Amino acid sequence: MSAPLKKARAVFPIEEYESDEENIKDDFIGQTINVDFDAFKAEDGDYHGIKRLLTQSFRGLEVNVSPIVDIIISQNYVGSVVKQVNEDDEDDDDEDDMDVEEEIFGISTAINLTSRKDEDAVAELRSALVDECQKFGSDETNTFVRESLGNESKHVGLLISERLINLPPQFSMPVFESLIKEIASANKKGMAYDFTYFCMICKISKLKGKKGSKSKVEEIIWSNPEEEIFAEESIASFEYSVKGDSGLSGDWEDGDAEYLPWRRVIVFEANKLPSILCKVRQAIS
Repeated sequence: MSAPLKKARAVFPIEEYESDEENIKDDFIGQTINVDFDAFKAEDGDYHGIKRLLTQSFRGLEVNVSPIVDIIISQNYVGSVVKQVNEDDEDDDDEDDMDVEEEIFGISTAINLTSRKDEDAVAELRSALVDECQKFGSDETNTFVRESLGNESKHVGLLISERLINLPPQFSMPVFESLIKEIASANKKGMAYDFTYFCMICKISKLKGKKGSKSKVEEIIWSNPEEEIFAEESIASFEYSVKGDSGLSGDWEDGDAEYLPWRRVIVFEANKLPSILCKVRQAIS
């Protein structure tokens, strides 16, 4: 478990999330706005929204995100994108609106890193993960990751669960539960989704160390809080820092806590996903 925060104020890194909104008006600050969301199959028009979210996940890895987005859209029978539901859309039959890009608030899917190992995009991603593990993981973790990715009889799935910043963990539960059903359905049809392990790339922020500090307690903030529970069930993990993020959010003073962006890659047994989600549900209820 990460240590509880001892200070009310903290400075968090802005990871240069690309947004279509150039300016945010002050009119709605402090107000509660009810918004309905729903999950949909990924379509070609979702390309840029998915790419923006994946760019966050893969920041720090030398990978080309675009072909990975293509894979997600091509296998849209597994996974979903989350969009805002507008009542006006249900009554609008104007075909000209079919080409309007809708904002993607979340993406959930699983990509087979084993069966797709010969595809350029997946091969690049596999190599990037192995390289980071070799640099920052323990010898035991490095051996496990290499052997797992090299064992074609035990498939490894990259579990992707990404959403816009500040959306609560409750947001993830319906898409996770739907993903489990879709994976089971794909397996019944003989598709390559019978995973032995799941791999996740989790966004975390670590408290910047101060000179002279002897504290051994590492304070961590999870961008998606439910992923801390996933990490508790992991059988292997390693971390790498995210370089190039120099912007910091908010106003701060000398002495405020400052957090730096990292990624933690975790691996857990695929058959534990339902029980992990039960723990998440209990934690957020």
